[in-house]
This record gives sequence, C-alpha cells and structure tokens, in this order.
Amino acid sequence: MELQFENRPCRFLRCNVRDVREQEQTQEVRLPDGMPDIGTILGAWGQCVMRSKEWNSDSIGASGGVMAWVLYAPAEGGVPIAVEAWLPVQMKWNMPAAQRTGTIRCDWLLKGVDGRVLSARKMMVRANVCVLAEALEPCEEESYAAGTVSEDVQLLKNTYPVRLNMEAGEKAFTMDEELELPGGSPVPEKILYCTMMPRITEQKVLGGKAVFRGEGCVHMLYRSADGQLYSHDQQIGFSQFADLDRDYDKDALVSTTVALSALEPELQDGHIRLKCGLVAQYVISDRVMLELTEDAYSPVRSVTMESRELRLPAVLDQRQENVRFGCSIPEAAAQVVDISVHMEQPAVRRAGELTQLTCAGQAQVLYYDENGSVRGACGRWSGEWELPAASDTEIMAALLFMEAPQTSLNGDQLEVSGQLMVETTAVARQPMTMLTKLELGEMAQPDPGRPSLILRRAGEDSLWQIAKATGSTVGAIQEANGLAGEPMDDRLLLIPVS
Repeated sequence: MELQFENRPCRFLRCNVRDVREQEQTQEVRLPDGMPDIGTILGAWGQCVMRSKEWNSDSIGASGGVMAWVLYAPAEGGVPIAVEAWLPVQMKWNMPAAQRTGTIRCDWLLKGVDGRVLSARKMMVRANVCVLAEALEPCEEESYAAGTVSEDVQLLKNTYPVRLNMEAGEKAFTMDEELELPGGSPVPEKILYCTMMPRITEQKVLGGKAVFRGEGCVHMLYRSADGQLYSHDQQIGFSQFADLDRDYDKDALVSTTVALSALEPELQDGHIRLKCGLVAQYVISDRVMLELTEDAYSPVRSVTMESRELRLPAVLDQRQENVRFGCSIPEAAAQVVDISVHMEQPAVRRAGELTQLTCAGQAQVLYYDENGSVRGACGRWSGEWELPAASDTEIMAALLFMEAPQTSLNGDQLEVSGQLMVETTAVARQPMTMLTKLELGEMAQPDPGRPSLILRRAGEDSLWQIAKATGSTVGAIQEANGLAGEPMDDRLLLIPVS
C-alpha cells in the first residue's frame, strides 16, 4: 500500500548573486580657458550616482558613475578653484544561465577619489567605486504534507516558523529643497562640491504597502565672497510608500536601501537649491509556517519511506550594528574647514564559531594652517567586531549609513572619529528533511503474550526514538508514565507494547 504526500509549493525569493565588485576609473581633465594654472591639489571629493540596472539571461549589470570635484590652489596664488568631472562606471556580475527575470538591488559606495597634476593645464582624476549587488529571483520549492493515514502508522511532524524573502521592488522619487544656512553664515559665492548620503530612519509594512521615512544628509563646501572656505551640513527629510503585490500581516518586515540617481546643486542670488533623484530599493520578508513530516513507523507492519531535503534561504536574524572608527592624521591645523570620509563595504570572515567583520576607509581633512593657507591631508581608518554564528549559518553585512565624522586637535595631530551603521543578516544553510512517500507492508498479527518493557532513558533519546525502537507509541508511553512532555534523564519508563 502506497501513501502519497500532498505537494504544497513554498514560494519565495532566492538570491542568485550577492557580490561586491570594485572598479577604478580615471580621466584626464583639461582646464577651461580662463581658469588659472594648477599649483597644488588640495583635495578631491565625489558622489556615486546610479543610472540603471539590467537583468540579462546570464548576468546582471549596473551603470552609473562618479561626480568628482578636485580643489586646487592656483600657481600664481589666490582663492582655491574647483574642477568638476564625470567618471562613468559600468559593472557586470555573471550568474547561472536561463534564469527568469528578477529584481536587482545595488548599493554604491565611493572608496576614494583623488587628483594628480599632469601639467599646469591638466590633471588626472581617479575614483574607486565599490558596488554591492543582489539578484533576487522568484522561486518555488516543493513542500510535502501527509494526508490521512492508518491508525497504526505513527508520524513525526514538526512545524517550523521560517522567515523568507517574499517580494522585492523599488520606488523612485525626487526632492527639490532650498538649503538653509545658519544665521550669520557668509553668503555663498561658489559651491565647490556637494554630496548627499540618504538614510532610512523608519520602515514598516502596512497591509499592501511598504512605508519608509528617512533623510538625505547633505554635505557641501562653498567659498564666500572674501575667498574663505566653509562647509555646511543639513538633513532633508522624506516620506514615501510603495504598493506591494499582496497584503501582508504584522509579521512582515521590510529592508530598504536608498541610492542616489541625480544630484543638482544650484546657487542663485546667494541661495542654494538642491534637486536630487533617489531610488528606494526594498525587500519584503515574511514568516511562513512549514509543517514537515520527518519520520514514520508502525508497531505492527513494515514501513518504507522516501524522503528529500528542503533547502530554503531562511532569514534567522537581521539587526543593525553601530561600529566606531577613528584615525590620527599627523598635521598641525589652526582651523578645520571640512571633513569627508570614504567607506568600503564590510569584509566578512569566518573564524570557528565566530564571524569577524571589518570596515575600512579613508578620511580627508581640509584645514587652514597657522599662516592662513589652505591645506589637505588624508588618513586611513578601520573598525571591526565579532558576531557568534553556528557553522550552518551565513552572516552577510552591508553598510547602511555613517554619522557625520568629528575632528579634534591634539597637538600636531588631527583626530578623526565617527560611527557607522551596518546591517547584518544571518541566513540558515541547514537543509530540512521531509518525507514524500510511504510504502506500507501487510499487517502482522499482534502477540498477546508479549510483555511490556521497563527501561531507563539513556542520553538524549527522545520519546519518539524510544517508541520507534521498542514498537510502542509516544502517546502510550506518556499515558503509562503520566508524562506531558519528554522525561528527565535516567528516568525509568514503562513501555507498553502490542
């Protein structure tokens, strides 16, 4: 007699690609007519911009670039001058062929940007870009559930609450704001560079909508009419929602990252207006209850089983970690004008039952020395921490945001410090075993003379293991011994047998 199990499809998103790629781009920039000759490079800054994403049959791609600004001191003296450049970036990630269309999520980071003098009228601009890309594809795995069985057949069933990624998408939106300088600030004459780092401050799923709030953290350097340099920081809030494919309950969670798609600072009559485009890239996860039949037997006949492994990318835990960083730059400064920090995606390394994570990057400081001249200096920084992780668990990490760095003067040194926010995700890789079919033999005649057994529970044997080994049932053992659950170690048990 054959017992078939019912196939209950489990639908979710599988991550086919999750990989960090780096690319270095260079460009020669010739000064326009009318600009003074290059003397010394003082500093360089950049802003990553994502233009498009593409899903192909055997790869995914992302394109964009870096808006770069290089500040130099003219050879004949005078106020510092900024030169702008656009460095295009295209990246590609290979993946298994014949995949269906899915959703791509990309996080862009600028690892570093610098300028080098080639001649009095020409400079080389270099930018190093780091992109973390994820390719999420709709998938379906077969999950089997037992139907009605004979009374003598014992089934070991377990229910597992599994969190899976269910849906992904994006929401593009724009912002158009006039920046407000603090009272008494000098009127800007020229914007030397402007960057924005978006961050999510609140996110949740409400039925069929993903709701998120955040702010764009604007940082800029400008020159006033008297030639002095000033930096300005301002947060611009935003609130958006995205329509989802279906309604979710209270267990659903959303994970959102925001990429910049356009940035246009404008200076009009001393007022700064900022227009920018942003793309919120979200992934919805939800809790699914899986009931699996893991074992079976009968005290009165043979049972032949067929089973298979169910492999699901279950999200065990997702949290945000605050990581402190700092570095020392051996420079004597009279006044710090500007601080900028370039970041890298966290490096993840397994060390036994621990996962070690490291973040690193570069800090750049612009300052006035004791003679009133503008100088620039750089220093490397890093931060690291550890997380416990079982051998069947994979830890993934992504940099979410960086708080505005701080500087302090310590004699002949500049101390730079700050805090990063990193999202870590723990994903299970342990397969689950489930029965898919049973073959039942003929009923055997019960032996009325067979006595019950008395045995001592040894080790960690469960009631199921004891019942299966002795030809009894879990319910019969519990009833005979007055048990509501598993017995204590070394307890004597009466084992009723048929």
